[in-house]
Amino acid sequence: MAASAAHAEGTPPLSATTRRVAWIVSAVFFIEQLDATIIAPALPEMAADLGTDAVALSAAITAYLLGLTVLIPLSGRLADRYGDRRVFTLAILAFLASSTACGLAQDAAVLIGLRFVQGLAGALMAPIGRLIVLRKADTHELVEAMALVILLAMIAPMVGPFLGGLLTTYLGWRWIFWVNIPLCLATLLLVWRFLPAQPGRPGARFDALGAGLTGLGFAGVVYGLMLLGERGAAAGTWRLAVAALVGGVLLLAIYAHHARRHPEPVLALALLSIASFRDAMAGSTLFRIAVGGVPFLLPLMLQESYGYSPLAAGLIVLLPAAGGFAMKFFSTRLLRRLGYRAGLLLHGLLTALCLALAAALDPREAFIIYVMALFGFGWARSLQMNAYGTLAYADVDKRKLASATSFFLSVQNLSVALGVALTAVLLRALETLGDAAARHSHLWTALILSALCLLSALLCVSMPAGAGGHLLARTPRS
Repeated sequence: MAASAAHAEGTPPLSATTRRVAWIVSAVFFIEQLDATIIAPALPEMAADLGTDAVALSAAITAYLLGLTVLIPLSGRLADRYGDRRVFTLAILAFLASSTACGLAQDAAVLIGLRFVQGLAGALMAPIGRLIVLRKADTHELVEAMALVILLAMIAPMVGPFLGGLLTTYLGWRWIFWVNIPLCLATLLLVWRFLPAQPGRPGARFDALGAGLTGLGFAGVVYGLMLLGERGAAAGTWRLAVAALVGGVLLLAIYAHHARRHPEPVLALALLSIASFRDAMAGSTLFRIAVGGVPFLLPLMLQESYGYSPLAAGLIVLLPAAGGFAMKFFSTRLLRRLGYRAGLLLHGLLTALCLALAAALDPREAFIIYVMALFGFGWARSLQMNAYGTLAYADVDKRKLASATSFFLSVQNLSVALGVALTAVLLRALETLGDAAARHSHLWTALILSALCLLSALLCVSMPAGAGGHLLARTPRS
């Protein structure tokens, strides 16, 4: 559909090779996103079977996110040194092995440890998959190719919770991990058959100190943010959260000093001198902080403010995902018509407006408008993410794509964690300001997040009018 529409407008369609590579990487994104969303419905049965409680076993989700954080900064350097397809294949194999082992776990601590290993594998799968597409696609193909890459990842959050409940009910919780076995095997066959191999650089310098500083630094910050986001956290938890945050920030500050002196740092801070990369990083970070907490806020708001059941709230929360999925068929044409600056500005404003409207409405009284607002929020959010995710690489030299991908995705992961923590802290703070503020805590939190969306849109005004224009060209640039 997207390809035929682009062709009708005179835009060269994706080459068969680029389209095939994008679909394969999209399948890997689907597997990773499915694994992140399928576990939640199974936690109670898993906890009962393993002799623990669901709250304690929620650490299995945290462990996965921490593993994801540790290796993302290192992904680009590993791909450069050993070859992107080789590392990509090994990451899928590690994900397959750890998924199989998770399904065999007989102890909660073992399961949590294996989930950390799964996160380490996932940290290599997504960034290197994106890197393979960036290296393969021609400049004029980049926007459409990246939209295709994210397409299946938009479906996973819609089917993950449902599939998790279905498998747990009829086959047992272990199958939520074993379902990855056929998916990974099929993907490996496609990778070996169709993915181009990028030769590595065995003699490339390896920034081991930088990898350690960034990995532990990002992990400390994300862990601290997760602790801050826990409702009803004890004073000891708050102290641990602050210690993790301070330690993580300190390690990242030491890394910033280290990176200026190392010839090939694991995260190249010099990339911030590229205007398009810097603009995309700033806008994307603020935007993801704003929208990162929405999936956490909406179910709470629907259940605590309006009395919806968990099942009904879960179904309603799928609306933004449906809007995002629908946008994938139009994002390339919209960006080509509007350009990056106008497209990001308009859709940032639309995201803020739809979020504020959904927050102000009572879905029991204006359900149709509420549904349209959530769908519109997901629609606009999807374009923003795709646009920022391609503009970041507009002027990056091909030889620096690995570093740019690691840098961008590391900050992206941190931004989402910060968004969840900010939402939780805002809710907790408003609940302490008296009965009136407590009754409307969800509303005011959503409005503050909406204001951050608005601010991220206004940052786009300072972009050059033609920013990223060569990515949107209808013909290949010579």
